[in-house]
Amino acid sequence: MHIRRQGFKAIVKSFRSKSEAKKWARKMEAKLDQGDSFDYSEASKFTLGDLFKRYIKEEYHLKKKGWRYEEYRFGQLCTDTIASINLLRLSSKHLAEYRDRRLEEVKPATFNKDLNFISVVISTAIFEWGIYLPSNPCKLIKRLKEPAPRNRILEGDEYDRLIKATALTKNIYFVPAINFSIETAIRQGELLSARYENLNYRERTLYIPDTKTGSLDRHQTSERTIPLSDLALSIITKLPRHLSGRIFATTDDALANCWKKAIKKAKIKDLRWHDLRRHAVSKMFEKGLSVPEVQVCTGHKNPMILLNTYTKLDPVKIARKL
Repeated sequence: MHIRRQGFKAIVKSFRSKSEAKKWARKMEAKLDQGDSFDYSEASKFTLGDLFKRYIKEEYHLKKKGWRYEEYRFGQLCTDTIASINLLRLSSKHLAEYRDRRLEEVKPATFNKDLNFISVVISTAIFEWGIYLPSNPCKLIKRLKEPAPRNRILEGDEYDRLIKATALTKNIYFVPAINFSIETAIRQGELLSARYENLNYRERTLYIPDTKTGSLDRHQTSERTIPLSDLALSIITKLPRHLSGRIFATTDDALANCWKKAIKKAKIKDLRWHDLRRHAVSKMFEKGLSVPEVQVCTGHKNPMILLNTYTKLDPVKIARKL
C-alpha cells in the first residue's frame, strides 16, 4: 500500500489483506490531515529483535539497577517468534499471541515485566533513535492481574525447628546469617556484601551501600545506614574475622544449599529466605517501632508497600496488648 500526498514523502507498508491495508491507509490519511508527516519508512527496515539488540548493544539497560533482568528478558525474547516481526506490522495481536505463549511457562507478573521491557525498547526507538511508528502497540495490551503478594513469616515453633535442623551444618555463617536477617530485615544480597569497614561499633550502625543491582523494585532504595540492636551487634562480634573484609564470608549458593536442607529436615513448607525480611519487619512493628523508623531499617520509600507487603502482625499478640 502506498500513500502519496503533495508536500509529503510517500509512505509505504505491506499487508496480508486488503482490508488491513485500507484500515491503515485511512489512519495515515487522518494523521496527514492533522499535520503528522512522520516518515515511517525507517521503521519498515527493522524487526522488533533488531531494536532489542541495539538497546542492549548501546547499553541503555546498564543505566538501570535492574540491568541483569533486562539482559535476561533480551535473551528470552530473541528466541521467540515475536522478535522476527517487522516493526510496522507489529500489533497488539502479536503481543497477545506472545502473552499466551509466555503464560504457558511463567506467571502473570513475569509477563507484565516482559511487556514493560518491550514497551521501553519501542519508546526508546521512537523518542531517541528517530524510528517513527504510528504508536506503541504495548499501550493497547492490558497488564495481567497479579496474585496478592506473599505474606509468609515464621509461625509457631518454626524458628526453633529451623535452628535445630541446622545443628550439623558445616557453614559457620548460616545460623548467624538467619538471626542477623531476622534482627535487621536486611536483604540477602546486602547481607553477603556487608563489610567490616562499613560497620560503626560506637554508633551501632551498618552502612549499606548501593548494592541492589538486581531488582526492578522502584519502591525501595538501597543506600542507607541501618541501626543495630544488641543482638545484631553480638552476632557480628562472635563471627571469625575473614581476610576478605566481608562480615558474612559465604555465598548465595552456599546459603541456598543450607537453606534447602534445613527447611526439608525441619519439615517447614513454603518458606523462602526473603520471608525472613517480612518476619523481621513484623517483629519491628510488634516492638513498637514507627513506620518511619522501620523504613530506615528496610529502605522502603513507599510506606504503603512496607505495610501491605512486608507486614504480617500476630493478632494474638495484639489482643494481649489490648
